[in-house]
Amino acid sequence: MMRRTSHKVAAVSALICLANMAAAEDIATFSDIQLIEETREAVVAQDADAALYLLTEMQRRGTGIFAAADWPSCEEVIDLPEGITDWKFRAVARQAYFRVAMSRRLEEGSCACLFDGFSFDAFVTAALGKSTAELTDADRPALERIRDEDRRATEARFRELEQSCRAK
Repeated sequence: MMRRTSHKVAAVSALICLANMAAAEDIATFSDIQLIEETREAVVAQDADAALYLLTEMQRRGTGIFAAADWPSCEEVIDLPEGITDWKFRAVARQAYFRVAMSRRLEEGSCACLFDGFSFDAFVTAALGKSTAELTDADRPALERIRDEDRRATEARFRELEQSCRAK
């Protein structure tokens, strides 16, 4: 009886190890974006084991929150006027600002911070022809178009630029 139980435990352990090895192989095939999305899903689902596993892979690759951890801080400053009540507006504005900033760095072939010499105010003026203080909820569709314009290709090319910058 004792021997049979130990064989069952060994069999279960072997299956778990095989599943973990298969998952490790699968995760290696994920693109950086897939890895970030899977991590987000694991966090939302409160799956601590999966989240830790995925975050460890992100850290190994130096992507997502671990990208350029040893570089100087590079943060955007987005101050929206108080009249904005659309709860999605900030996220859309930020993503549009990032997409345009990435495009600028790609044109320059520059490894500099996305926001150096390109403030959110400068983005709004160039993209919408108005000051940040003049933004209204009605500007969200225009920002969505800017955000979505050639987005995947821009992000892919920018990741390549980041990789070459890290290699330097």
